[in-house]
Amino acid sequence: MIEIVIIIALIALMARFLPSLILLSQFSYPNAKFSAIENKFLKEKELTKLLECKNLEELKNNVISRDFIIEGENVKEMQESIEKSLIKLLLMAKKDSPKKVRDFYDAYMEKIDAEKLKRAIRSLLEEKEIEEKAYSQKIKNIIEKLKKADREQAELILKEYGYEIDFEKSVEEIEKEIDKKAIERLLLAELPKNCRKARDKFVGIFIDILNLKTIFRGKYYGMDIEKILLDGGWEISEWQIKELLKLTSIPEIISTLEGASYFASLRQAITDFEKEGVIALERALDKHLLKVANEIANEFTLNIGPGIRFIVEKEFEARNLMAIVKAVGEGMQEEAKKVLVME
Repeated sequence: MIEIVIIIALIALMARFLPSLILLSQFSYPNAKFSAIENKFLKEKELTKLLECKNLEELKNNVISRDFIIEGENVKEMQESIEKSLIKLLLMAKKDSPKKVRDFYDAYMEKIDAEKLKRAIRSLLEEKEIEEKAYSQKIKNIIEKLKKADREQAELILKEYGYEIDFEKSVEEIEKEIDKKAIERLLLAELPKNCRKARDKFVGIFIDILNLKTIFRGKYYGMDIEKILLDGGWEISEWQIKELLKLTSIPEIISTLEGASYFASLRQAITDFEKEGVIALERALDKHLLKVANEIANEFTLNIGPGIRFIVEKEFEARNLMAIVKAVGEGMQEEAKKVLVME
């Protein structure tokens, strides 16, 4: 009788924990692969070398990478090739990962394409031709429909896809709605329970960083920003946001953040802020996001953590390369240094 009870208990334990163990084993290959792929375009030495190129042809010859293939004869074509390389990397990460987490990679691709949707809407409002090319199916469909729509039709198209957008509102409010939907999509992505904390932490910190950038830019340029802040941050609560909005001095705002993980990065950027302006603080926050992605990979190393770090790093590498292409093509190397994000 005792033996039967023990056997039943063991079967119950296996039924409870076996699915989790199987899922963990499915992460071993992709996570090892993600860790083995270098992130050379986040290194100061490599980026400095590329900025020294005298023309686009020399730049192409100096970008030696399996991850990013630069093709084309002008800035636009070369930037598009970098973007295509980024999408291939995201699709590779999705394909190699367990099926139960692939929806997160689709959601992340929509987050990247959200910037294209913003630019498409700006073009429509300015009565310019929409030239944006999206890669996620949803944003691709929206942009293709917007290309054939007038202003009134465009609002209906966006509402059809869940965007509560009113073209009578400011561009900033319209873009907030797009960011909000991108964040909702990340938070609603289907994931196993043991992967959700890593996702929630990353998205919450991403919201904090977007809000801090908005506050700094608003204070720096004297903009009214209260309507364009997002809910749901990780460290900065709604009441803290309200307190920050009451302050007028950017150094005072940074001092008020003491105790938050963002404080050290922003304090170190104060000197650069005095020389460069608000872009220095935005760069510090982007660098902090890279650091957070690495921490998430170490904290959640047996599930989706390394995948989050990988796609965040590759997105920043792509941004760095596109900035360098523009800088070399237009002779703006010194200006480009201000926007490059390095570890």
